[in-house]
Amino acid sequence: MKPLHLCVAALMGIALLFAVPAIGQTDTGAPDESADLKQASEALIKVLNDPDSRKELIELLKKNAGEEQPAPETGGEASTETADGAEEPVSAGQGFVIRVGEYTRAIADEIGVVLDRSRHSLRGLLLVLRGDIPIKWDRVNEVVLQVAIVLATAYAAFWVAQFAARRLYPKMAVRARYGGGLMRATILIVTTLIDALTVAIGLGVGYFVALTGFGGLDTGVTIQESLALNAFFITGMANVALRFVFAPKRPELRLLPFSDDASDYWYARLRIYMYWNNFGVFLAVPAANLAVSFVLGNALRFLIVLLGMLYLMVLIKQNRVKVREGAKAYAETMHSVLAQRALSNLGNLWHIGAYGYILAVFLVWVTRPFDATTIILRATGFSIITIMAGMLISLVMTRAIKGGIRLPDDIHQKLPALQYRLNAFVPRLLKIIRFVVFLATILLLMDIWGLLSVIDWIYSEAGFSLVSSYGAAIMVLLVAFVVWLAVMSWVDLRLQSRAGYIVSARERTLFQLFRNAFTVVIIVMAALLALSEIGVNIGPLIAGAGVVGLAISFGAQTLVKDIITGAFIQIENAINEGDVVTVAGVTGTVEGITIRSVRMRDLDGTTHIIPFSSVDMVSNFMRGFSYHVALIGVSYDTDIAFAKEAMEEAFRRLQETDFKSKIFGDLEMHGVTAFGASSIDLRARIKTTPGDQWGVGRAYNEYIKQVFDERGIEIPFPQVTYHAATPPYAEQEQEVPKQAGKKKVKASEPEDDAPPESEEH
Repeated sequence: MKPLHLCVAALMGIALLFAVPAIGQTDTGAPDESADLKQASEALIKVLNDPDSRKELIELLKKNAGEEQPAPETGGEASTETADGAEEPVSAGQGFVIRVGEYTRAIADEIGVVLDRSRHSLRGLLLVLRGDIPIKWDRVNEVVLQVAIVLATAYAAFWVAQFAARRLYPKMAVRARYGGGLMRATILIVTTLIDALTVAIGLGVGYFVALTGFGGLDTGVTIQESLALNAFFITGMANVALRFVFAPKRPELRLLPFSDDASDYWYARLRIYMYWNNFGVFLAVPAANLAVSFVLGNALRFLIVLLGMLYLMVLIKQNRVKVREGAKAYAETMHSVLAQRALSNLGNLWHIGAYGYILAVFLVWVTRPFDATTIILRATGFSIITIMAGMLISLVMTRAIKGGIRLPDDIHQKLPALQYRLNAFVPRLLKIIRFVVFLATILLLMDIWGLLSVIDWIYSEAGFSLVSSYGAAIMVLLVAFVVWLAVMSWVDLRLQSRAGYIVSARERTLFQLFRNAFTVVIIVMAALLALSEIGVNIGPLIAGAGVVGLAISFGAQTLVKDIITGAFIQIENAINEGDVVTVAGVTGTVEGITIRSVRMRDLDGTTHIIPFSSVDMVSNFMRGFSYHVALIGVSYDTDIAFAKEAMEEAFRRLQETDFKSKIFGDLEMHGVTAFGASSIDLRARIKTTPGDQWGVGRAYNEYIKQVFDERGIEIPFPQVTYHAATPPYAEQEQEVPKQAGKKKVKASEPEDDAPPESEEH
């Protein structure tokens, strides 16, 4: 029945309840009016037990009383009414505060409903104990007898079937012990199906006894017998599920890492709860409703669920540490660090999830007693699926985050920077997605258990608008990243030398500048488009950026000069990466160029960053070709032609080495260029490829030294000649030759015993 129809029926019931005294005074024996009163009372009870119907009834009563209904929620701005009746718009912040207040008030109302239901249930039990509600003992005895006989026969057939099935288990256990994981799982499924079959046999025998002993083929089984057999079947299947998970007395079939003691412990404790809850809710409560009163059944349901909840909470508290330590010990046996961390976190937090689940089930039983079983089974199933899906997605993403992205070898060789870029961006994106998955899992669990209406909100106008706008913004960022990655990969391909294609320094420099400029452009465009998708007006941002740019252009003239000069330097191809240049008095190798500055490293390894505004001249040693200029000094008594021939011989030896490929043409002999203080300078020039003039020059100098040494050509150096005066004694004139007092020493090493009279030449 729809909530509106229930509300109408409830209103009729209220009217009939108020009319009971008048009915009793006028006509006490009217059966039609009594039936109408009973039907209206039942409709009113259903309305009050259903929160949605109860809310609809309250709104209908307010409408009939002339009260103003609250305005429906919309995606726009809220409004309040002033004293003169005019509506005053409410800001977004105030609307959010109002919605939060309404949500907290709804939570408080639900808590009040739970407390009121609990008090009402306990009050009903008190009425039964005081004798205000009489107990039909003859009916109770009859129901108990029938239920006991049916359950006894069902359990007898079940135990006999179990005894027969246990003869098959040892053979299966041997196969499972010596088989692999697939064999063990298969045998576990087979034994579980056999267990379920024994429960079905017990159910069939119970129905047969109920039909032949207490009912008939025409009338069928009674309601109490059907309730007893349903409780038997539900409890039996629950125990089958427990045996599937814990496999007590059958360790070879156990899939989860439980010890024998832990398996027996949890199976026994949870089995007690299954018997208590299932037979209590599915048998005792309906039997109390039939034999005594609905009030007693409601009170029994509340006590059974409450005691079961307390039992499970105590059980969790007693074993919280044991389960945590067991999970950590099992995690240490795993080889995967990711699995170890996940299992350890699960062991630390399992009790929180268990407490929350038990509390949610209790609230469902209290607030929705008539369809609690359906709600709990549905919510539990969807919760398990949601948690498993969230954990699976998180594990996959965590593995990708930890392991990184590995490209095929052929792609990695062609695009070596692609893998680095992907690993620099994708793991961060996966972390964000993993956090979103975690939040989505929590929200879906809250929606499944009725704490939040997430799905309904998403399908609403405001939710759809928010999700679509932020989804579009995320898609803009992803598309921008894909475009940027494609352009960067294309630049990498263009910068790779291939067969028949050599990347010039100019191309390398221009592509580097293009890469930097494109990165800035794509970031700005993606940010602006993403902001526009989420509702931010980007017009003022663009206008503000223009004003800021204009202010910067006036206030930072040097910066503008840097950029303009750098642009012309690039247009004129004056500097490229890898060139050896002299800029602003600094000579070094160019390591990087931006639109504003050049970064150089000199011979000592010092890095210089020079803004283009300070550059008035660029000397590039790497354009087209280069020269090594050899300036060789020989002594004045050396034959010039003989010295030139020696230099030619040194050049011929140089061409026989690997430097031949770096030399253009023959040796350019310039001849005598200067008469020095102690030498005659001969100059020659070698034309080389750009940048190789220094290496070629060093090798040529080595061969010059070798050839000059072989041919006895002296490479002069500054010298000092000393002339000794004539000795005063004749003996010295006879012993000392005429030229003995004349000898040569280095200017840097004068002899200490030289006489004061000397002449330097």
